[in-house]
Amino acid sequence: MKYTPQHIVNYFLTRAEREGRPLTPLKLIKLVYIAYGWVLALTGKRLFDEPIQAWQHGPVIPSVYHEFKHYGKRPIEDKATCFDLDTFDFTVPEIEASDKETKAILDKVWSAYKMFSGWSLRQKTHEPGTPWSQTYEEGVSDKEIPDTLIAPHFKKRIREILDAADRQATF
Repeated sequence: MKYTPQHIVNYFLTRAEREGRPLTPLKLIKLVYIAYGWVLALTGKRLFDEPIQAWQHGPVIPSVYHEFKHYGKRPIEDKATCFDLDTFDFTVPEIEASDKETKAILDKVWSAYKMFSGWSLRQKTHEPGTPWSQTYEEGVSDKEIPDTLIAPHFKKRIREILDAADRQATF
């Protein structure tokens, strides 16, 4: 099932709220990007259709940035919304309860990255060889990071995490 970025945003905002962890726009955008990468690497499917762009401070999902930019560096206090053109109502999108595969991957992303600050996640996206570092051009903020860079990068990252966990298990 494909979602909008707002579905993923609300998943992480709900998890953060339950655990009493503040989420700034920077951290939230990076978590949504990482979740996209994990889902793409593990399932071969795009989590949502909106392009991920290479901006100065790393990968950005434009709709998420624009919805929450007014928070600046402050923690986000509201959920993401979508406007339903059929009903003319705003809705708060959520991951379907029956979608256990997506929820399991998002749970792993949350567990692996929740302790990092937004700035730390930004730094991780700026490391040499990352999809962002291979795509970013100074002064260009709408250049799309292709899935052909994202998928292999996250396959490698996930393998590194699993290998580290295996090494820890043997000690």
